[in-house]
Amino acid sequence: MPAENIQSQTPLPATMPVCPVRGSVIYPTMVQHIDAGRALSIAAIDAAMAQNKVIMIVSQRDKDVDAPEGGDLYDIGTACSILRVRKNPDGTVQMLVSALSRVRASGYRTVGTHLEATVEPFEVGGGDKVELEALSRELESKFENLIQGGKFMAPETVQHIQNLEDPGVIADHIAFNMDFKLEDKQSVLEAPTLTDRLRRVLTLLDAEAEVMSVQQRIRQQVKEEIDRNQREYYLREQMKVIQKELSGQEGEEGDEAEEFRAKIEKLGLNPDVKKEVDREVNRLARMHPDAAEAAVIRTYLTWVTELPWNTRSDDRLEINEASGILDEDHYGLDKVKDRVLEFLAVRRLRKERAERGEIDAAEVNKGPILVFTGPPGVGKTSIAQSIAKSLGRKYVRIALGGARDESDIRGHRRTYIGAMPGRIIQGLRTAGTKNPVMLLDEVDKLGSSYQGDPSAALLEVLDPAQNQHFTDHYMGVAFDLSEVMFIATANYPEQIPPALYDRMEVIDFSSYIEQEKLEIAKRYLLPRQLTQNGLKGNQIAITDAALEKLISHYTREAGVRNLEREIGTVARKVARRIASGELKRAKVTDKELERYLGNPRYTPEHEAREDMVGVSTGMFYTPVGGDILFVETSVMPGKGLVLTGQLGDVMKESARAALTYAKKNSERFHITRERLDDSEIHVHVPAGAVPKEGPSAGVTMATSLISALTNIPARRDVAMTGEITLTGRVLPIGGLKEKVLGARRAGIRHIVMPKANEGDLRDIPEHLRASMTFHPCESLDEVLEVAIVGGLRALEGRASGTAGGGATPTKRKSNRRKDEGDAARA
Repeated sequence: MPAENIQSQTPLPATMPVCPVRGSVIYPTMVQHIDAGRALSIAAIDAAMAQNKVIMIVSQRDKDVDAPEGGDLYDIGTACSILRVRKNPDGTVQMLVSALSRVRASGYRTVGTHLEATVEPFEVGGGDKVELEALSRELESKFENLIQGGKFMAPETVQHIQNLEDPGVIADHIAFNMDFKLEDKQSVLEAPTLTDRLRRVLTLLDAEAEVMSVQQRIRQQVKEEIDRNQREYYLREQMKVIQKELSGQEGEEGDEAEEFRAKIEKLGLNPDVKKEVDREVNRLARMHPDAAEAAVIRTYLTWVTELPWNTRSDDRLEINEASGILDEDHYGLDKVKDRVLEFLAVRRLRKERAERGEIDAAEVNKGPILVFTGPPGVGKTSIAQSIAKSLGRKYVRIALGGARDESDIRGHRRTYIGAMPGRIIQGLRTAGTKNPVMLLDEVDKLGSSYQGDPSAALLEVLDPAQNQHFTDHYMGVAFDLSEVMFIATANYPEQIPPALYDRMEVIDFSSYIEQEKLEIAKRYLLPRQLTQNGLKGNQIAITDAALEKLISHYTREAGVRNLEREIGTVARKVARRIASGELKRAKVTDKELERYLGNPRYTPEHEAREDMVGVSTGMFYTPVGGDILFVETSVMPGKGLVLTGQLGDVMKESARAALTYAKKNSERFHITRERLDDSEIHVHVPAGAVPKEGPSAGVTMATSLISALTNIPARRDVAMTGEITLTGRVLPIGGLKEKVLGARRAGIRHIVMPKANEGDLRDIPEHLRASMTFHPCESLDEVLEVAIVGGLRALEGRASGTAGGGATPTKRKSNRRKDEGDAARA
């Protein structure tokens, strides 16, 4: 007995809820998921679940109707048993049904919020057994041929259909899984006999096979057309070559490949490079102009022909002229200017020797890689422009800050979409010459990632022994970089990778002193800001005193960038007053500066008003310049050593070393054992919000501590710097120039310094050295001789004061903002 007849023997209710579906037909014996989202359908499902879990699934005639009624539905549908219902969070319902049998609705009516139908079984007749067998075999054969002919259907579905035995069920499953129209699927459901059902499915399969045959014929025609066009292209190219050989002509005018060949011949490439480039030109000549690969080769050849393979600018090797250009563009920077002039002098002598045949001409262009290090705003980038100007070379700047990809330097391989050369090759194309001045800006801020380390790629670029064969990944051929003058800049040289740093010659840019800032402001900054703010020279005058106050009270930097901003602020406010008619010209003095800029932002530290016990004056250095600090020590009853003022580990160690020195020399300085053992020694460095670190405060702490223990004042007009050891030796320190400049600004006249730093005094301007007294010291005894009132004679010739003595330090204004994290290196 057919499976459908077995299903139909199940007793069905006379009435059942109706669930309309759109665009689909379900056949008996199938188990399917039905998704319901309309209120009408959900209500029908709820009613069926509340009764006997039997529901009628019927298709709509028009799928666009959202609220169908009886006339919008087919009469023949499928009675289904609900196996499982699941409600989704979005309000929809999904049910799993097992289709039982075909049913006919004799009438539809609305009950509450859902449709209900009175149904009766839809009896399906059989047919002649022989005819039925023939139709069944034909159906299976045509379905198999359709699948083999390219009709896509899931393999598991095909296998399931082929395993079925009942012809009617096979026809139903084929109709359900093929993309027939809804009307055709409904006609299969409504077939009155089994033979009619098989004939209808066979007719639909024949139509589908005809459609597939037409599709294959169209596909074959398109393929043949493409093959014909390709064949014609090759024939045309062959004909072009034959005509060239027969006529001796150079080909058609405007031939792209020939144009590239002509340009390449003019470049004068070396044989290895020319061989590779010619190979790419030949590939382009054999390709169809519209091919994707042709566009890649065309872009590559454009890069090749636009690079300066043998184009150079003539060096201007006049030393005096170059010196004048450097002096015109920059004030100060004597060391840098000397190094540039030395470079020019060496280049000139090499060129003269090469002209006499004494050395190889290639040696003329070789030179060191310079790296300018120093704080921001001191002129590292702008001096590179002046170097290019003095040499008569093109200038190219490559910003490396934040570069994290090796391809930024070496480029991308041409196999990648959107590939292009690296920044070095791009810079050479921009310059248009083979020997520009190329500035690698912020080389200390290179990053690294999973895409590679750009600093490693720079090793070949900056190595004079290797860069004549630099190979960019995109270009694929060697390019000579030996004639490029590379200049790098960095704020923190310790952040440059050691292998890269080893290839560079370091030129340090120190911070500007106040006198240099004043001259820079008068010569460069003020005229530039007047022009930018629309003012003429006779409309505003800023006195030297106003500029000096602006430098010391409104800026705190190593360079002059903030100084230029403040000058611009003054110029804008004056421009507003002039534009409003309030005045015609303005003179800005130091007293009127607050009118334009408000209260001073920084109050410079000054020397103490009087000599005090336990208070000594030290010097510190930051990237924005040097200044003085006070170390205060108080001795009171108690135990131990207390250190305050946000001191770093090194400064704490210096304080402990100073205490050890005092204990070791307690008898010589007449410090009693009770005073050392029964006293709390409190060492404090003001500006407690600012972290402080460094070993050079050792002599200052020792002087303050010994002064407090002996009750002998320290001199207020002496500032000191130097690292100490347990035995009292004074070791060298760094940043002496900046520290001395800060001390002089605070009014200090006597400087105690390590004897090993005497050579650094040459960096201090002559007029400042003449106005100050320097005391080079090798031991702490020499420091105390100068720093303590009365010297060693006072320490060794009188008894110590009472326990708990020591003056209370007076309060002083800090010379910097109390910003967390602005670390001062003492």
